[in-house]
Amino acid sequence: MSLDQAVMIGDMMTTGFHGAEMANVGLGSTVAVFGIGPVGLMAVAGAHLLGAARILAVGSRPNAVTVAKEYGATEIIDYHNGDTVRQIMDLTDGAGVDAAITAGGGVETIGQAVEVLQPGGTLGNINAMEHAESIPIPLAAWGAGLGNKTIKGDVCPGGRARMEQLAALVKAGRIDPGRLITHRFTNFEDIEEALLLMHEKPKNLIKPAVILE
Repeated sequence: MSLDQAVMIGDMMTTGFHGAEMANVGLGSTVAVFGIGPVGLMAVAGAHLLGAARILAVGSRPNAVTVAKEYGATEIIDYHNGDTVRQIMDLTDGAGVDAAITAGGGVETIGQAVEVLQPGGTLGNINAMEHAESIPIPLAAWGAGLGNKTIKGDVCPGGRARMEQLAALVKAGRIDPGRLITHRFTNFEDIEEALLLMHEKPKNLIKPAVILE
């Protein structure tokens, strides 16, 4: 595999795929992915490989939308076009989704995901929310606490066995995580610029990488 592909496996790919795994994405399921940054895009790819029939990806940046479709997103939810929850419910004829993955947004995103989740469904959260004291969950959407909706949150798994599993998918051509890289640098001195890009988050950014060959 290329270095571009390899460098994305150890964090972006394993985290995004873990979101799909936590959400119990199954064959023929309908999945909502909130946030299509690099981790969310990998969640889209993970859901696709786990057999989701429909993947509703929430995001608006053109380059991220393009990659989301390449990774298996069947519909794009642009929050600039109206309420995210309403758009998802309209697209699913009011049924909602079997699984949801939150990979971006603020604390309100958890509540939105719970709202669109069907009873018996699972939400896998891979978004670190470090600057909030609490997470609001709409009580009605949770069935007054009895809605049979599961919320999971976890850090990504690592280790040699996990990396070998993901690398096998890349080597077999099932997924190209190198598509995440929009800004590629080749000098050690470029590390600061790459870090600043991650901080500033320009609209054309998905992921920067410094590849020293």
